[in-house]
Parts: sequence; C-alpha cells; structure tokens
Amino acid sequence: MSGGPHISCEISAHRRPLAVALARIVRTCAQDIGQKITVRTHTTPSDGHRAKAPVLTLHLSAELAAAQHPVWCLACRLACFCPAARVSVLVHGEDSFRAAAATPALAPAATTRRLRAAG
Repeated sequence: MSGGPHISCEISAHRRPLAVALARIVRTCAQDIGQKITVRTHTTPSDGHRAKAPVLTLHLSAELAAAQHPVWCLACRLACFCPAARVSVLVHGEDSFRAAAATPALAPAATTRRLRAAG
C-alpha cells in the first residue's frame, strides 16, 4: 500500500448484512489499487415502503484529491461493482482556507454602498 494520507469510507445501508458486504467490496477495491482506507458502516431505518439505496461516501483531503488519480479510480470502481449504491466523494478542504481566514477582512462600510432614491 502507498504511504502518506489515506481515505475513509462511510457506508450507510438499511440492513447490516448489506453494509458488511459493501465494506468488503470497498476494502478489496482499495487494496487492488494500493490505496489505504478506513471503513465505517452504519444502518439507517428504511421507510417501510421502499428501501433506500445504500450510500458510499469517500472522505479525503484536498491534497489527496488533487494529487492522486487512484482515488477517482476507486470511486469509479465502486460505482461499477455496487450499481445500486450511491457513491460520492467528499473532499475536505478546510485546511486550505485556514490561512485565508487569518487575513483581516474588509470593514462592512468599505464594501457596502448606499443607494439614494431618486426623488
């Protein structure tokens, strides 16, 4: 497996056996492409009429998303091997914005303009 940061996958399914089976698929696909992964599963209640599709959410840093093609390959593989599931990728970029938050913001008076009604 490759060194450095890894991704995590959150699996939400309406039945525990389904979540466990999906977790095995996620781990196998990640291993096939040499990607470290942590998998968390949880079950959600179904609405009784129709079971909701399971959801696979890949969580990763912006650095990992920009630098690694295998992450996107993993998302595509999961969509192919789990066609009934919704696969999404959530890129966490908050570290990228912390430096920008440290710079002083413009005062509201400097950024707002008053309009006079023509009269």
